[in-house]
Amino acid sequence: MLLRLDDLAACWTLATSWLRAELGCHRVDAGFGAPHAREYYPSYAEAKDANYDVPTLGGSAVDNHDPVMQAMWRAPHPVIFADIKQDRRVQMRLRQRLSRARTKTKFGGALRIGNSSYGLICADWTEHFAPSDSNLYDRFEQTVADVLSPIIAVAKAIDDRDRVRGHELVDGSTDAGEAAGRSVSAVALTASEIEVARLVAKGLSYKEIALIRGRSFSTIDHQLRSIRQKTGVSSTSALISLLARIDLASR
Repeated sequence: MLLRLDDLAACWTLATSWLRAELGCHRVDAGFGAPHAREYYPSYAEAKDANYDVPTLGGSAVDNHDPVMQAMWRAPHPVIFADIKQDRRVQMRLRQRLSRARTKTKFGGALRIGNSSYGLICADWTEHFAPSDSNLYDRFEQTVADVLSPIIAVAKAIDDRDRVRGHELVDGSTDAGEAAGRSVSAVALTASEIEVARLVAKGLSYKEIALIRGRSFSTIDHQLRSIRQKTGVSSTSALISLLARIDLASR
């Protein structure tokens, strides 16, 4: 992950996949947010066990004021929901959402830097309940607190910085340099990729693009990788600058 700090999506993909394999759970999902927000969007990044038909937990917002959500945000340590169907903390609306995603057991904890929470990460068991193993919980807590929280925070800060720089290039307030000299054939992009590229050029996040396009995060991630490969750029900020200069965003 340290080698992919300049690619937030890739960093998240590695993080969720690694945690899922480490715990042996069936799905790990994560997203950015805050305790006081009205809604939370799960599955900004999601890793699923390929050996099972594990449904996604994403697709729409969750009521962030739900007691379960607030417990995960505010508890000093990750929260365990050993049996979602029997746990009285889980209210009906969220219980139905988790039931559709076949969640049986959930570990959930906040991503924090100091006392500030900036996201949630959850590990779900869908095909059976989580094993009764205290080391499993300890591994989840230590991995989230000691490894993922600081690394993802740095990757997010880099992504935010690059996004600001990308907007500066689009606005013309910074010398475009190399980007100005590049060219790209829009014909090389599919119609779907062009639509995604338009949204990227407007500065939208992966999550926002996925919601607008009605696609999964992984699909958007794949399309953006394809766009970067075809256009020869290596970062989202460079892509924003390039698309702006060939006026792709206005098509």
